[in-house]
Amino acid sequence: MPRETPGYPEYKGSTDDIKTLNYFEQLGGRRAFSGLIDKAYFVFAGLASIWLAVAALVVATTSSWWAILLILVVWAMFAYLTLPRFHKMMTTLYVPNYFIGRTQTADGLLGDPVNLAIRGESDDIHQAFKKAGWVKADPVNLVTSWKIIVSTLTKRSYPSAPVSPLYLFDRKEDFAYQQDVENSTEKRHHIRFWKTPEGWKLPGGEEVDWVAAATFDRAVGLSLFTFQVTHKIDAETDNERDYVIDTVMFCNDEVEKEVIEDFSAGYHSRNGGGDAIITDGDLPILEMNSVADDMEVSDNSPESQYSHHRRPFELIEDAPISIWVASFFVSLVAVIQAFITFSALDGNQLSQTANRLVDSTPLLNWVNRDWLQHTDWIIMSLLLVLALVQMGLAIGVIRGFMKARKVILALLVVSFVSTAIRVLTDDVTGGAMYQVFVLMASQVFAMIEFTSDDAVNYTYNKSTTPAQRQKDGQDGAAAVSP
Repeated sequence: MPRETPGYPEYKGSTDDIKTLNYFEQLGGRRAFSGLIDKAYFVFAGLASIWLAVAALVVATTSSWWAILLILVVWAMFAYLTLPRFHKMMTTLYVPNYFIGRTQTADGLLGDPVNLAIRGESDDIHQAFKKAGWVKADPVNLVTSWKIIVSTLTKRSYPSAPVSPLYLFDRKEDFAYQQDVENSTEKRHHIRFWKTPEGWKLPGGEEVDWVAAATFDRAVGLSLFTFQVTHKIDAETDNERDYVIDTVMFCNDEVEKEVIEDFSAGYHSRNGGGDAIITDGDLPILEMNSVADDMEVSDNSPESQYSHHRRPFELIEDAPISIWVASFFVSLVAVIQAFITFSALDGNQLSQTANRLVDSTPLLNWVNRDWLQHTDWIIMSLLLVLALVQMGLAIGVIRGFMKARKVILALLVVSFVSTAIRVLTDDVTGGAMYQVFVLMASQVFAMIEFTSDDAVNYTYNKSTTPAQRQKDGQDGAAAVSP
């Protein structure tokens, strides 16, 4: 193995744990997101997550022993629903949408620094990095997400574990490479690559084919900005940049290096996870054009095709993980609603409530009392039908129907508002409160995932014909020069 070769470069930083996007309106189907309805759902999901986190926290502080479980629900909602959506909305206002030498997270926060540039084709990069002992990271999907969870819990090595997406040029990285450290799932060297837009130049006029961001994962912890579980990086990002260059040049005599000194001012900052970043501001450029002359296997995997060379409606061809996750929560909502209703059937509570409502409301005297005796079963039947409709719509979204996504969002909004009214009017008490908050959290999670960029782009791409996309101005070049 190249990494075991005598003289193979060593990482100069410490591998020990040190205690110390998104605004994409110009990306392909993102045009569909500019529709008023989608924007309204997007904002509603964000506001709903904020209200739900606050309401759950208030209830948790005044409840009994099960408040511990509710607090965990509050943390999950706050970390994975409220803060990411809040950052998403706010960063559209203050984060520049042009190249500043920094990547962005999916939530729009500034991510890792761009600290390497390359001249050459993708095959040159793949050949050079594989010869240097690097492993190409798997794409993020349900299978690889499950594999990384299992490997983390079992402390087993996963050399090709996926990396979280970062965004540059209004799209996520084309591919990434990594090296594990001591067979650990917490520590690894890794670098992401983006193909530069056609005709694009670095500030100062230099032309390159690729830019990259290299950082070292030193541990797993909580993000400072979202409180999500994430990898923590070594602050000295120049160490990882230099390690990448040293390993590649050690194993590839054809590679040459030049450096743009003071490409940016040396600075101290933080990335999207809140980790400190320290860099000297230099930008090395690797010349790799002659590396892959004898390349045996060309890289043709879909996730590594140039996003820059692909048309916008081809950027998302398969149902993204956000849609699968949202569909799961829609099914969970249906199950919880059925369970709550079944619980209410005991003693004909719904029928008794309906009779009291008719007795106290003169305008409802026309209602047939015989109908009210079957209120429980009528409502239960309607909820079961609604649950089946929701599941059917979720299947429709997975298949790419844009209308199905919008209808299911409307149902989720109505369901969330009606449930929130019950909470605000103290119609829910005791242990049922926990079920209700899990129900609302599932509704909000589904709304947020169904309003994500991937979900919107996927359903737009699947639901419109090439002629319609061309009419909408979507059938052009995907790359947008910053």
